[in-house]
Amino acid sequence: MAFSSNSNMTFLVLRSQTNGSKLNVAQLPKDFLRSVDRRLGTEGIPQLLRQLRKHVYHSDEKFNMDMCVKNLIEIRETLEAENQTSPDFPLLSESPLTTKNYKNKVQVGKVITLFGGVETLVELLFIPTKLQHKPKRLTRIAASMRASQMNDIVVYSLEILHMLCLTVEGVAVSLAKKTELLDHLFTLLSNQKVFMNATAVLEDLLAAKKGLIDLECLGNLRQLISNLDSSKLANFCRVLSFTLTDLEAVEDRSTLLAQDEQDKEGSTQKDLADQNQGTLISFPEFLPRLVKLACKSLTESPVWPTIFGNNSEGLMEWLGFQTILEDVLINMDDSTAAEETSIPSITTSLKLMHEVMHKVEVFYVLCLFLTGKHKPAVQERLSELHLIPGMSDLFDHIVWLRNTPTRRELLDMDGEQDCTPENALKIQFLRLVHSFCDRHENKHLLMTAAELDELEDLYRQNDVEIPSGVQNINRKLCCQGDRGLLSKILEVLIKTPPTAAIRFWLSRAIEGFLRGRASFGNQLFLIKRGLLKHLVEHIGSSEMKPKEILQSSFDLLGELMKFNPIAFKIFNSVIDDKQFEKFTHILTSNVVDSNMLIRCLILSQERFMEEMPFGDCATGLCRLGTLITDWDQRMYLLNKLINSITVNTLTQENVSCLNTTLVFLMIAFKQGHLPAYLKAFVREERLQKNPGFILKNLRRLLEFWKTHYLKRGKDCSALEQSSCISFDQWKKVVDILLQDNIESTSSVLYYLSPHASPPARHC
Repeated sequence: MAFSSNSNMTFLVLRSQTNGSKLNVAQLPKDFLRSVDRRLGTEGIPQLLRQLRKHVYHSDEKFNMDMCVKNLIEIRETLEAENQTSPDFPLLSESPLTTKNYKNKVQVGKVITLFGGVETLVELLFIPTKLQHKPKRLTRIAASMRASQMNDIVVYSLEILHMLCLTVEGVAVSLAKKTELLDHLFTLLSNQKVFMNATAVLEDLLAAKKGLIDLECLGNLRQLISNLDSSKLANFCRVLSFTLTDLEAVEDRSTLLAQDEQDKEGSTQKDLADQNQGTLISFPEFLPRLVKLACKSLTESPVWPTIFGNNSEGLMEWLGFQTILEDVLINMDDSTAAEETSIPSITTSLKLMHEVMHKVEVFYVLCLFLTGKHKPAVQERLSELHLIPGMSDLFDHIVWLRNTPTRRELLDMDGEQDCTPENALKIQFLRLVHSFCDRHENKHLLMTAAELDELEDLYRQNDVEIPSGVQNINRKLCCQGDRGLLSKILEVLIKTPPTAAIRFWLSRAIEGFLRGRASFGNQLFLIKRGLLKHLVEHIGSSEMKPKEILQSSFDLLGELMKFNPIAFKIFNSVIDDKQFEKFTHILTSNVVDSNMLIRCLILSQERFMEEMPFGDCATGLCRLGTLITDWDQRMYLLNKLINSITVNTLTQENVSCLNTTLVFLMIAFKQGHLPAYLKAFVREERLQKNPGFILKNLRRLLEFWKTHYLKRGKDCSALEQSSCISFDQWKKVVDILLQDNIESTSSVLYYLSPHASPPARHC
């Protein structure tokens, strides 16, 4: 039934905008469509959609492939024309022309969506399959159609859908709910002609989808992966990454409270992510192929830009330089540009950039495997596949430092301009190193055989037993050459400018090597190479450092010195009085960032008192010991730690402040001084004329700690390893502090009751 009344037309449009229903463009009068097109300036889009709709309707017998392809090309070109200067190019994003064109593109996209264009495009994707399952008289028609045209229809439909997903709000979310469409897109990946386009749309939909998909339901997955060449497998890794972790859950869990609330709803998505990881790991060829891609040298690229030199630095410079020249070269003939300026074509530069980004995707997927349920098995397999020696070789082909750092390299951690292919490669590389090392003995594969010999000598020279993990390491799987990957990362860190964002990731990689139970030999190995001296100088330097970089240096210094008396003595030797005063001022002024070093101090001081009661470190001759042995200074730090967090502001980044507070209180309990600490809190509250503000916050934090950690065995184990205090002891002290007995002077509640006694100042 066709509609002609203007009132009917108006009613239909208003209803579709209100309830989200789509207009059946084939039933709308041509005059109405022309009127819409003229008023909105959509370059004939409504009429083109009407013709496409008719093609789909007659796909059984009168399917005109030539006209269908022609209509799709016109729609695609209209969308592309509105995007000639899109916000994808950062240097042009502020121009008025860009903003106007982008708004026009969004408007065209909304018109396509309003008139049912999305549904029509989806139906076109199924036409090749639909024709194959028709009666014999129709299969002859399908057989006579040109395969290339069918591919064109699918490719153009996917291109338009991809643009709509990026520009029109709600399109990707709506399509992501269509299970049949998702399954079909995975099927299309086996067609080399449409692979890249199908991958792009899959990324759009999986990123927008509520929940993960089950890879076991994709019957052709193993065969698909086997048939993909290296480049396509790397591209496919981005699609797979959306099935290996619940990204939406991560975004919704900005605080630990939100994380716990979400966990109450069940662990279905986490279980499915683990299952999907298990599915991929079960394919024998999957991990070996990823390792080969990860370790492939960048210098194997067939073409290198010559304007910056034939090396990997040339590539990295070019990837940034290309963006700057985009608006200059956009209308130039590629061959002319290459011939006259020695600058490679845009196609060539993009090809090189894709190689870098492929490696980024592979690194990311490997990181996901190393942080999931199957981490132990994956870690062993990656070790056997020589991942670490391969990455050590690759490290030499990445330009980590330049003589003159770019402004972008010195930006704050949150600087959007830092997201370049070059920096993404470095960050994912270092994240992978951190994930591989974290609390696993195979971390010693980051050393060479000669460095392992040196490590064993350090243990012997100091009469310390060599750990079994060092003795039993398979040296055939270690790094080759004179320096291992660990030493290379350390050398780069020491040479990196104080405010460079990459410092954070370099520090994290080395911290991953040190994390777990303190290893005397590992600490001395790094101290010998100047790490302790460098960190002390970096923390005390005059540059204004982003908090993430400052925190990473404090965290690393804490791991480097923990339980190591030699490290404390070396600290004394590398810092003078003036430097120490500045260092402690920075430490006490930034307790959230420095709390891991503070924890190192209190734990180490306790250990030294037990093992060497008359040693230099135990008697306070170590400069840092004064921060802990002085009662007023200790309570000052503890008050700042407690007041820096609340239950509502706890995150993965600052929960360490709560755990450091607990370390103070556990040691106080062990020494019989817990009531004195609680009385000191009351005294501070009275000085601030705010009764209960410290203790009420502490009690709420402890209640949260108990419910949060008791459900997380992995986190409990990490607390045990890093502190050398059993988790039972952690829980015992929390229970004592939270007891409801208002007669117990070790209970927080006692000091919140009206009869709380006057505070004592000293232990």
